Amino acid sequence: MNMQPDTFEKAQKIFQHISEIFEEKQINPSPTNYLVWYSYFKGDKPKLRQELDLILQDPFGFSDRAGRRLYAEYLDEDQEQSDLDKLFKRLLDAMMKKLTAWTNKLETSTHQLDQYSQELSHNQLNQEELKNLTHSMITTTAQMRDHNQTFQKELMTALTEIQRLKRQLLEARAESMQDELTQLGNRKAFNLAIEELTTQEPAASLYLIMTDIDHFKSFNDRFGHLVGDSVLRYLANILKKERKINHTSCRYGGEEFAILIPNATTEQAKDHAETLRQELQKVHLKRKDTGEILPDITASFGIAQYRQYESIDEFIKRADDMLYRAKQQGRNRVVTEFDQDPG
Repeated sequence: MNMQPDTFEKAQKIFQHISEIFEEKQINPSPTNYLVWYSYFKGDKPKLRQELDLILQDPFGFSDRAGRRLYAEYLDEDQEQSDLDKLFKRLLDAMMKKLTAWTNKLETSTHQLDQYSQELSHNQLNQEELKNLTHSMITTTAQMRDHNQTFQKELMTALTEIQRLKRQLLEARAESMQDELTQLGNRKAFNLAIEELTTQEPAASLYLIMTDIDHFKSFNDRFGHLVGDSVLRYLANILKKERKINHTSCRYGGEEFAILIPNATTEQAKDHAETLRQELQKVHLKRKDTGEILPDITASFGIAQYRQYESIDEFIKRADDMLYRAKQQGRNRVVTEFDQDPG
């Protein structure tokens, strides 16, 4: 169900109210938090409102992590315009309306002064008429000055607000494309990248590497999610360290990562995956709280080459199939579609 867009005045009141709450509760005024709270007060997402009400009852209250989770679950949709984007456009519309109103007033006042000027030039006026005409000209001129000053103040206020919202909009869009834990691109960033790369020429030289940590669930169960998160961050750091300028590395979901390599050969893609595998295998992590050295961490890799005119889902499935084959063959290895099956 499409809801009617907020009026400019209503949107301003909501933003003012949010700012006051953020200051009172010491909430970080990030673009994501603003979007979550804007939707909360707007009331267009009942489940978000219910969940935020529960969060506010918790002794720890609202946090950046809660904001990012609520945004990802309820607001991170593939839509043409976010609420912030719509508000930005409404601000522009409001400014244009003010400009039109000021122009109309200016034209009316200018026309009035022209009439006064003609009366002075062509008519014989007595003292009383001259006095009244002079008073009218002074009044009209003063009104023009006041209208001009008021418009300039309103224009500067609107421009300042537009710049602020534009900056927040860009920050929110960038933030929505980044995975919170690993600081790599998230699933949304991956979807946009693979869609763009499969429509470029030559798409046939595009490779997709899918990888995940071997036995990650048992590792997580044994040592806890905080240690598991550290392992994921370490793999992400290796991906960032070894990433070439044209690579796109993203967290695909859970412990699975995806790397898109355009303009490459099978050997180049395989060599890159092998480098990542060896770098991870060298790692010897230990727990900060106990000093206990963790078991060796390894990952498996599956590689597929894009086939012209196939769907993106088919491309991803073939890379996933290669990853599954690497697991079947003993893990901690790189498998491509061109490898010979053993025995």
